[in-house]
Amino acid sequence: MQPLQPGPAPSRAERTEVQLCTFRVSGEDFAVDIMRVREIIPPAHLTPIPEAPSHVAGVFRLRGDVVPVVDLSRRLGLKPSQPTRRSKVIVVKVGGRQLGLMVDEVCEVLRLPREELRPAPASIDAKGGRLVLGVCDGERGPARAGRRGGAGRLRLLLNVKALLDSATGDGAGVSGTLLVPGKDP
Repeated sequence: MQPLQPGPAPSRAERTEVQLCTFRVSGEDFAVDIMRVREIIPPAHLTPIPEAPSHVAGVFRLRGDVVPVVDLSRRLGLKPSQPTRRSKVIVVKVGGRQLGLMVDEVCEVLRLPREELRPAPASIDAKGGRLVLGVCDGERGPARAGRRGGAGRLRLLLNVKALLDSATGDGAGVSGTLLVPGKDP
């Protein structure tokens, strides 16, 4: 499985449609490559990890595996929001391991031509640039009732691997300390 990467517009023969799992965190819109998503579940009881980075909400057991959960509002430096009935954990696969992403709401699967993905703006600093792979337009068609947006809405395509990288966090990542030992990335 090759992760989704924005890039130059492909030739007509290379054009393909990509699918993104879109979600909301602290009122902002994000997306991840659907090929990384294993499942979407309601929030589980989390066991806190002493001395873990502030963005690591804890771990939970999923069919025998211990899965660390990243609170994306904290990881992305956004205002935390209270959990609601729409809150979910998106379980993604990263380097052969599972990681839970705590989000406020899962919105939809967005299908669009690969050439509509744009690289992250060059003006984003090193921290933000590592977390954001690219940008895509929002929903197609008219905005749905109760949702903000429409044609002008943008979604940031997150780099799931960078969520584990200690260089883009608050000094400590989850890649070496919280993922199950003995399983190679």
